Amino acid sequence: MAEKQEESLYLHGHHSSVLSSHSWRTIHNSAAYLLPYLKPYTTSQEPTTLLDAGCGPGTITCDLAAHLPNTQVTGIDVTILDSCAPLAASRKLKNITFKEADVFNLPFPDNSFDIIHLHQVLQHLPTPPVAAIKELLRVCKPNGIVAARDGDFGAFTWYPESKPLDNWRRVYISTAKAIGAEPLAGRMLHKWFMEAGVQREHITCSSSCWTYSSPQEREWWGGIWAERTVKSSFAGLAVKEGIVGSEEELKEVAEAWREWIKQEDGWIMVPSEEVVVKVVKN
Repeated sequence: MAEKQEESLYLHGHHSSVLSSHSWRTIHNSAAYLLPYLKPYTTSQEPTTLLDAGCGPGTITCDLAAHLPNTQVTGIDVTILDSCAPLAASRKLKNITFKEADVFNLPFPDNSFDIIHLHQVLQHLPTPPVAAIKELLRVCKPNGIVAARDGDFGAFTWYPESKPLDNWRRVYISTAKAIGAEPLAGRMLHKWFMEAGVQREHITCSSSCWTYSSPQEREWWGGIWAERTVKSSFAGLAVKEGIVGSEEELKEVAEAWREWIKQEDGWIMVPSEEVVVKVVKN
């Protein structure tokens, strides 16, 4: 197993505004790129295994278990939220377990999983997260796959243009980098896997976006970020790291999100890049 690494702070924390956003995620709105690769496993009678690393509230994990009823699914995170097991039970899923684990020192033997999935995880690890990727490759079976999707805050696009929202992006990116994370992770995914020893021809790259434009979508997305900007761990870290001079500046940024919500022509594109890696072992 890999030597335990120093963990970076989790930028978002587990404030209710953060969990509201993360619990919205499903296999269809956040892992659609992976679905074609899962087809061979949907009807297979051979026992298969899937690891969802950094499972958060477990919504995608449960979707994966429902989509692959013959696959044993394991969701891991540094802290397993109390809502994970009840969510699986409410969906009557018998092929899923949750376990606290360190992605830099996974408690699994070599070649344990056919499929490994990560959603918005690598951006929060100490950068570059090559040691964690090597550990994930270790526990993946030969000819298995590792699939990762991460956002790119530098590529967010919104309308109308807004200097206060430009400041939000600056504050977010600077705060993430100050604690050792990488808010531009999406564009670097294939590079990180190559640095971990994967040949470029074994990496398939793609991208997809969340788009919020209707009044209801703007209310939800803008409201979440208005609250996260002043109440989540991000707020405290932005002040602690000296990225903003005071909480008042964060309140101005939060107000910019509320103003954006009111714009009838407002919309935002939230892009993520994706990689599917075929794991080849000698």
